[in-house]
Amino acid sequence: MSFSHVEHLDKKRFSGISTVTSNADEAAGKGRISAMWELFRKQIIKTATSDIIALYSQYETDESGTYTYSIGTFFDACEHGEDVITLPSSLYAVFTSRRGRLEEVVFETWQDIWSWDQKALRTYTGDFEVYGETAANSEDAQVTVYVAVKHENK
Repeated sequence: MSFSHVEHLDKKRFSGISTVTSNADEAAGKGRISAMWELFRKQIIKTATSDIIALYSQYETDESGTYTYSIGTFFDACEHGEDVITLPSSLYAVFTSRRGRLEEVVFETWQDIWSWDQKALRTYTGDFEVYGETAANSEDAQVTVYVAVKHENK
């Protein structure tokens, strides 16, 4: 299991490119995520100066419904005007992948999240993957996934 820890993060602002898709469409070969990454690599990645973020937001329901998938970066200032998404302050379950081929470790990490024994705590207010220095080599990559969760009262 790739679950690492729980962490509280303040509100985050995101800017990037977005599309609407679903896990069913992605699994059936009708998805849009691969095309988004191609567009991002061709047009935007050359200017990226911070970690690249893949953001899942505006969930229709849960992992079985549609959601907005975005690729870009978080930012502090208000200099960005287009395609800005704000994530509320939240508690996040943090998952860290093993090292390996990028596509494999990301998919495996999401499989862990979908089968996680505390997945009922997910809020679907916004989840994100962080592609930092450890993901620079796509054949030996490691990514971190943040999944928004509610506070558990025990």
